[in-house]
Amino acid sequence: MHSGYRRHNRGFTLVELMVAITLGLFLMIGLISLLVSTVGSRSELDKTGRQIENGRYALQVLSEDIQMAGFVGASSSTAFATVAPVACPTNVAALGYFAMTSPGTSTVPLPIYGLSSTPSCISNVMAGTAMLIVTRVSTNVVSPASAVAAEAYLQVSTCSNDTLPFAAAAGASAASFPLMQKSCLPSNLAPLRKIVQHVYFVSTCNVCGTDTIPTLKMAEYLNGEMKITPLVEGIENLQLDYGIDMDANGSPDCYTSNPASPPATEIAVAVCPQTTPAYDWTVATTNWANVMAIRIHVLARNTEPSGGWTDARTYGMGLAAPTAGPFNDGIKRHVYSTVARLYNSSGQRETP
Repeated sequence: MHSGYRRHNRGFTLVELMVAITLGLFLMIGLISLLVSTVGSRSELDKTGRQIENGRYALQVLSEDIQMAGFVGASSSTAFATVAPVACPTNVAALGYFAMTSPGTSTVPLPIYGLSSTPSCISNVMAGTAMLIVTRVSTNVVSPASAVAAEAYLQVSTCSNDTLPFAAAAGASAASFPLMQKSCLPSNLAPLRKIVQHVYFVSTCNVCGTDTIPTLKMAEYLNGEMKITPLVEGIENLQLDYGIDMDANGSPDCYTSNPASPPATEIAVAVCPQTTPAYDWTVATTNWANVMAIRIHVLARNTEPSGGWTDARTYGMGLAAPTAGPFNDGIKRHVYSTVARLYNSSGQRETP
């Protein structure tokens, strides 16, 4: 009985113990590998999700503003003459709204206008990317008595007795806004709308001096000066194709990357059939005024590199940049594109 009891309770041999430890290590390695793989996959999914969200949001922000470009506060208002906007206005006069008593001489800024060089009020612009000025007025109305002194407002007259079609001024004095509504009653003044000027551009940094994350930013005219606001991180490139209405029917007939000086290959008859009478491409301000739609292309990238990934791809960014890349780094990218129509400009030309 004594020897049998010892055999029953002798425990593991050294070989059995080593086999058990080895099997346990294999199981642990498998679990660790699964955990690392799961964490890595989740991280990549998070990066991709943020990139998709950023790319689509950038398109949404740009599209919504472009669609409202040229709005002056009255959908049936006269189509005023247009002038090129000043990129860095420091006062109301520089915004481009000039009201004259003589018919046909009043001007408003172009609804959209592309910049070919970096203005003084903007810095850290990503080389080779588009810069766009959008001008309009706010969709919210303000009474003359509630105007803020430092802000700029536009008041459009709907009264036939008013000698000026509109008034553009800072809100420092209600006397600057005497125009009336359709009833032509002095007690029924036309509402004011805040003048909006946005300059969109891609910056080399989000918080400049702290990071190097490319970011879509907006310079906005506020309180008498241009103030820059970061909009969307990870936007590395912005390119725009401008749809030109050549026959004044409100629809784009041809697209060009530069209305100020269209490349010959983009306006050749083979790709851009000529109208009758022939369209004159040599007048830059006319070309800008005839922009009825914009094809927007944004290149969104992850804000962090992906292990084991090398971006050897090329990306089509429209007419101005048919190929961008390869970047040969560890960051994943994707191009997002859409078309935004200038409803206020094109709507005035459409035939019911």
